[in-house]
Amino acid sequence: MPVKIIVSWNAMLDGYAMCGEMASARQVLESMPQRDVVSWSCLIDGYVKSGDYKEALAVFEEMQILGPKANEVTMVSVLCACAHLGVLDRGRLMHRYVIDNGLPMTLVLRTSLVEMFAKCGAVREALDVFRAVSNRRTDVLLRNAMIGGLAIHGLEAWHFFECLGKHGMTAPKSEHFACIVDVLARAGQVAEAYRFLLEMPMEHTASLLGALLNGCLIHGKSDLAEIVGRKLIELDPDNDGRYIGLLNVYAAINRWKEARTMREAMERRGVRKSAGFSSVEISGSLYRFIAHDVTHPNSEQIYKMLEFIVSQMKLDVHKDIREYLSL
Repeated sequence: MPVKIIVSWNAMLDGYAMCGEMASARQVLESMPQRDVVSWSCLIDGYVKSGDYKEALAVFEEMQILGPKANEVTMVSVLCACAHLGVLDRGRLMHRYVIDNGLPMTLVLRTSLVEMFAKCGAVREALDVFRAVSNRRTDVLLRNAMIGGLAIHGLEAWHFFECLGKHGMTAPKSEHFACIVDVLARAGQVAEAYRFLLEMPMEHTASLLGALLNGCLIHGKSDLAEIVGRKLIELDPDNDGRYIGLLNVYAAINRWKEARTMREAMERRGVRKSAGFSSVEISGSLYRFIAHDVTHPNSEQIYKMLEFIVSQMKLDVHKDIREYLSL
């Protein structure tokens, strides 16, 4: 068999990664006689698309030691991983890497930076990156990232939404409408969000209805939440979150029979609830926990600290009650 050139190796690696076969993709990388920036970027992007964001960052760290310098394409995937994990300090380091290495600030890379900062709660830094490019050069994706970031943190995003039809850009898409629905719903303007949704010039998507359902749950609009929740299940019947969302609606108003019906509907369809987890970044390392998790080597100390924090919170509550009663 002829000797494979690096382009052939990269094509094989990318093919496995695109299909989600990450073990095979990793094996190809390790078998390559030589690797270039495309090789590492394909593997990192594969892990990101597979939802294994922690491994994507681990591969990037390995690339910094063994591989070539990352390019702007690599950094788009790395920033996406940082955004999903919520690791702001790591994201800032990646931003510094882009600047220090003189990587071209393409619109795609700038959009990834905006999205990372916004999702990690650094809205001011997201705005700084966004405003560094002129209106003439911005595109729909960049503005959508900024709208989404503002929506996540309950800030005013309407101005950015209105600008989408200006400056030579295309009309707003469903993702942009979903952001505005989210902004209104988070602000408690659930009825306005619902009217805005009904007046949309397009089909309702799961992301649109999901944004509205979250607002209904936050602000106790159970009647509308039930309507939206049922529609979501019709649109996305294999997503466990859709059933759990409606189940939470019923549980909040003590409609236990309907809540059990949701559980039964999930079982009939073979939909299983994904385990929820929390993650925290400490000194550049990411730690992930699920309920009753004891896999961490310092679990005993962690739970003791949690018990202490809870006890202090209870003391503060009792103190506030006594102060109130003494008025």
